[in-house]
Amino acid sequence: MTELDPKNPSRNEEKVYHFASPISAEKLPQTKLDSQPRCHSYNDATSHTPMDSATIGHKRVKNEDNPLTFPSETLSSSGIQSTHILNSSKSEPISTDDDFYENFRAAHEAIDAGVHPILIPEGTSGSYFVRDVNGRYLAVFKPKDEEPFAPLNPKWPKFFQKMLCFCCFGRACLIPNNGYLSEAAASLVDEKLKLHIVPKTRVVKLASASFFYKKRFWTSYGGIEHWPKEGSYQLFVHGYEPASIVMARWEYDEKLLSDAEEISFRRQFQRMCVLDYVIRNTDRHKDNWLIKHVPGQTIRLAAIDNGLAFPVKHPECASRFRQFPFQWATLKWANENWDETLRKELLALFTPLFIHNLSSELRPLLRHDHLDRSLTSHQLKVLRGQIYNLVQALENDMTPAQMSNLTPINLHRTYRKLPVGDNIRENFTVRDMDYKGRVCC
Repeated sequence: MTELDPKNPSRNEEKVYHFASPISAEKLPQTKLDSQPRCHSYNDATSHTPMDSATIGHKRVKNEDNPLTFPSETLSSSGIQSTHILNSSKSEPISTDDDFYENFRAAHEAIDAGVHPILIPEGTSGSYFVRDVNGRYLAVFKPKDEEPFAPLNPKWPKFFQKMLCFCCFGRACLIPNNGYLSEAAASLVDEKLKLHIVPKTRVVKLASASFFYKKRFWTSYGGIEHWPKEGSYQLFVHGYEPASIVMARWEYDEKLLSDAEEISFRRQFQRMCVLDYVIRNTDRHKDNWLIKHVPGQTIRLAAIDNGLAFPVKHPECASRFRQFPFQWATLKWANENWDETLRKELLALFTPLFIHNLSSELRPLLRHDHLDRSLTSHQLKVLRGQIYNLVQALENDMTPAQMSNLTPINLHRTYRKLPVGDNIRENFTVRDMDYKGRVCC
């Protein structure tokens, strides 16, 4: 029996995985990928009691005997707790996340019953539809080690790009293979800004035989170990379609969208513009924001695929040719004035103390996977600069399209512990961008 190391708990976690029973690949269901939907869905919130067991590999172990307890908060690399990472800690569950815990519990029960996640054919990374025991979609799980340039990515295009076109490897302004943290951080920003357009997303650990693992021939059973993978887990939104499909339908029949529905849609569209601008999303196109439109009944918008956001520097300062402009700036709704209610809500929200608290909550989440504090510091300076420009646009009645053309800046704090007063300019200083050292891609 393997001895545990009391001085290094992280190594003990690796050893615990070796005791987990393998998940048989024979249990994987035969599912046609071409019949899968391209969208996901909000789930109704339901209350429940906290889980009393955790899944390690495929076995369930009681919390009091298991160092990897779920659900709970966890410590990041910086030693600070982040409420959006649900891994190993003994903290109490967050009451506002009851719907998320219930959803994640159903996913574990389905995997135990042999209903495994299935690989999404679209995209350039290993992303999976997580289902319940009845095959209904629960969430989208994106493992960290199956991201576009990660070692276990099951999709081939990025492998060939890495080998044959290494000069265009990744995006110069982003931290490689940190997309799962960006997904969760976008959900956090959405909640704090009260935009309500990003499906709830958390960082979790999940194990399944349908994920991609390295073959380890020295295992006791001579197969592949199915240890829990860390990644982003985003609740599925049912009944939504890609914006490209819905907007094409609107162009074909202009009567489908009533005046009242267009006003509601414009308000939600502007909320998405706010989100993308604040987090500096470099990958927003018509296939990764979704619309649910039932004429005369409901119209909703959901912003998914937020993994290419939170850059360490503005794209304009990192690359000469790939600057990733906001594609929504070309749509007609981006050239209309801000919704007055939304404008007032945001201006009242963006106080120096709010910006400070938002940065403090994002810091442990963005630093979860690395110890380089300077990278997280640069990410937050970019975010604060985007908020500063957003406030300027709102105060001067600029449209979202005009806001997207503002000169990017970094915002540095000038206070020591807490900001004083309600004036952003008295607590932060604006720094112009440095365009030196730009690369081609």
